[in-house]
Amino acid sequence: MRPTAVAALVAVAVVAAPTLALAQAPVPGAPGGPGGAGQRTPPRAMRPGDTPPRGTAVLRGFVVAADTGAPIRRAQVRVAAPDAQDTRIAITDEQGRFEVKELVGGHYSVTASKGGFVTLQYGQRRPSERGTPVDLPAGQTIEKVAIALPRGSVIAGRIVDEFGEPLTGAQVSVLRYAYVNGTRQLSPAGLSDRTDDQGSFRVFGLPPGDYYVTATLRDDRGPRRFQDDDAPASGYAPTYYPGTTSAGDAQRVTVNLGEEVNGIAFGLTLVPLARVSGRVIGPAGIAPVGPILAMPDDALRGGGGSVRTGQIRADGTFEISGLAPGRYVLQAGRGRRPTNDLVGRASVVVAGADVDNVTVPLTTPAVATGRIESDTTSPPAFRAAQVRVSAVSADPTPSAFGGGGAGPVADDYTFEVRGMSGPSYLRVNAPAGWSLDRILLDGRDVTDVPIPFDPGTQVSGLRVLLTQAAATVSGSVRDDRGAAVLDTTVVVFPDDDALWRPQSRFIRTARPDTSGRYEIGGLPPSPGYRIIAVQGLEDGQANDPEFLAGVRDRADRLGLAKGEKKSLDLRLRP
Repeated sequence: MRPTAVAALVAVAVVAAPTLALAQAPVPGAPGGPGGAGQRTPPRAMRPGDTPPRGTAVLRGFVVAADTGAPIRRAQVRVAAPDAQDTRIAITDEQGRFEVKELVGGHYSVTASKGGFVTLQYGQRRPSERGTPVDLPAGQTIEKVAIALPRGSVIAGRIVDEFGEPLTGAQVSVLRYAYVNGTRQLSPAGLSDRTDDQGSFRVFGLPPGDYYVTATLRDDRGPRRFQDDDAPASGYAPTYYPGTTSAGDAQRVTVNLGEEVNGIAFGLTLVPLARVSGRVIGPAGIAPVGPILAMPDDALRGGGGSVRTGQIRADGTFEISGLAPGRYVLQAGRGRRPTNDLVGRASVVVAGADVDNVTVPLTTPAVATGRIESDTTSPPAFRAAQVRVSAVSADPTPSAFGGGGAGPVADDYTFEVRGMSGPSYLRVNAPAGWSLDRILLDGRDVTDVPIPFDPGTQVSGLRVLLTQAAATVSGSVRDDRGAAVLDTTVVVFPDDDALWRPQSRFIRTARPDTSGRYEIGGLPPSPGYRIIAVQGLEDGQANDPEFLAGVRDRADRLGLAKGEKKSLDLRLRP
């Protein structure tokens, strides 16, 4: 990203910053009002289907245009507090004002959006970075939460065919690099558009930054043939600007804040199309049914691409046509009921000629069963319905049918998770105030190692222990002059790089809230943590091993015992 693009968004946030100061109205029982200090209501974990809890706090503010200061009417404001499991939606009025009542105490993110503007969180100063949580104690009213939305940038251009004629109905998308599972990969950004009768497109509402433009024409009239009917079919492959079928060769398009970049014109690439056919084989006595997908390698890695679909016939045979040259993963599945969950994958390379006799074997995913327990001898002090156990695949490659699974917890605290088809980590959504302590299998601690869920196997006897004694570190972040810094991210991570991976329990981040304090809880005990405060951290970047290696020697050392609550003020690191 060019420095001008970043600086532009920072400038808008700085203009809005003076109005971001919060004014707290005195209320009975709150600081500044009669009755003593305000109290925070302990968050209550919600069950699926529960309505948001009713509290006594109020949040008020307004949304304006960053360039003119004019109120933005009918903007959507989303107020969410993960620690209180409370999410509300409000719409601004004629003066751009919003109000959300009956909130419980918690740390709330406030996000404003409106068509044609950049969606921003309160306190957000850079693209792909989190905003500042609003510290809202129970019983208080916080006012003047102001968010200034900059107008979105635009990328516009024209898509043509091999003769330079306009292509109508081509799907145009913009992609940008973002962190997914700890690695940077191309991901969809903003809205998409379809070309009109002149082949023109216009994608708007984009934050400043670097983008890659891709276009796809899904011609439902079928593949084209030239003079000889025996010649291979041809069609348009997904193409990146300035006219390449490889995401690695795509040209970057940089837009500054509120800028409209025109003239992004390129032609779709005409390529030979091929057909892949074969048979899906299920276990004895089970006939495979349903769709089968051909997913391009680019699509699996977030870089776009057109997914083609075929139907599995009664005898298990299938045919998928219209495939451009490239690598594909064929994926098939049968049913969603626990007794019929079957999945199958096979890789193929298409080079312009038909590929026949491909076999896709269906296998039964693994099943995991066990029990939820407290780490003490006492029975769990929460309802079983408040807990959910899931399995996350250790393979970061996406799958149309998934590589993990999830399952509810029964009233007797037993659980069953289905759908795993390879090495996976077990993870738990625990009630408020609880966190995962450890997972035991035959007496072995498998909390932070992938369990080899081989197809068709059942892993039983799992003990998932939850604790109320997780470690917590909190404090403030200050600059060289001793002033509190809100525009920063605190990262806690292990010194042991073997634990630098997606889904690691040992890597946590937090932003200082409006009171200037950060808090990171739910940490497993360890003598070997590092902690650092940095600016400009992208969402998800904390799981990137390259980033962690770059800051490890500059980070402070931190040791945490089980249940320890440690206060630690940090200096902002450049």
